[in-house]
Amino acid sequence: MTRVVTRVVVAGAGLAGHEVVRRLLADARFDGTITWHAGEAGYPYNRVLLTDLLAGQHAPGAIELPTLNDPRLTYRTSPLRGIARAEFDHLVLATGAEPVIPPVRGNAVALRTLADVRTILNEVDRKLRRVAVVGGGPLGVETACALASRGIRVELLHRGPYLLSRWLDAESAALLGGSLTRAGIVVHCDTDVSAATGGTWPSADLVILACGVRPRIALARAAGLPVGRGILVDTSGRSLGDERIFAIGDCAEAVDRPAGALAALDDARRAASAIAGGTSPLPAAAPPLRLRTYGIPGADVAVLGRPGAEAAIQFTDQRRRTRKVLALDGDVPVAAALVGDVGAAAALAQAIARPAAPAPRLPAALLTSGAGRGAGGFGGV
Repeated sequence: MTRVVTRVVVAGAGLAGHEVVRRLLADARFDGTITWHAGEAGYPYNRVLLTDLLAGQHAPGAIELPTLNDPRLTYRTSPLRGIARAEFDHLVLATGAEPVIPPVRGNAVALRTLADVRTILNEVDRKLRRVAVVGGGPLGVETACALASRGIRVELLHRGPYLLSRWLDAESAALLGGSLTRAGIVVHCDTDVSAATGGTWPSADLVILACGVRPRIALARAAGLPVGRGILVDTSGRSLGDERIFAIGDCAEAVDRPAGALAALDDARRAASAIAGGTSPLPAAAPPLRLRTYGIPGADVAVLGRPGAEAAIQFTDQRRRTRKVLALDGDVPVAAALVGDVGAAAALAQAIARPAAPAPRLPAALLTSGAGRGAGGFGGV
């Protein structure tokens, strides 16, 4: 009797793509081959750590993901060109997202890939003095902090009313903005970001675009798969148009699906389990946001739990420039946002992740957990 070998094709070699390949190769139930298409030259790396390179904390090789060697694996540095021409029993689309680019004039670069970081670092080596960073989300704030830590003058430009407007309330964002200003970062909100590339800031040596991303869906759209903003999938990560195809990470779209690196890894775990013949675990809770601020005083930020939950308990210390916000469902913690002091994040993460556990008698006490430990209290969150 001829043995049937499961043929898996994976498109994309970021965190999500790497994780699904790693898990399949490690799963004793998996009996098949994997053809893995990368979208960039070189070997997979952790995109989350790109701003560490800008801050000078690592060399590029330090952010590479572990090498996967297995006779069942074929790694190709060329991207998958089309779904129709691929031979597979299961296809995993982990194509990620592409940067949103406003109208660009002058010396500007989008920050999304290792090649982009190399371009920026080449400018730094040429005695870059002043940078305009466009985008006041997590990537823009981290980029501004990374470059400011190197002594570069930075202007941070955001079209929204305040920084991190999807994650923080106005008062929390104002404290964050004040801390960035004290560190020498000039913050502009309610700004037409296209002006940054059109000559309004002619003294900037370089404009870095961190304006957000949109899912890469061209492969799925060309194959006739259902798409919205991203590739439409069910709760197990399968395409709504073809149950053989999974979409994971930034390219996927499902109801109530969280975003971010941890969500991408959870997508990969579910897809690998389903392909190998196991059951798909339930989606994880919304992943935490933890900014890397490279020593900028008062700029630490941690956001955990249900996005947009209404605050129930708030502590603000203007002198120390800290703010702690806790949202409750009854007496059960469901979300928290910390600015300036994230020492309580580990205890809060545990409380939010275990809603069935007995609620603390004094939920407000969670906001003072880990006091004095600073970022170290964040633990593994």
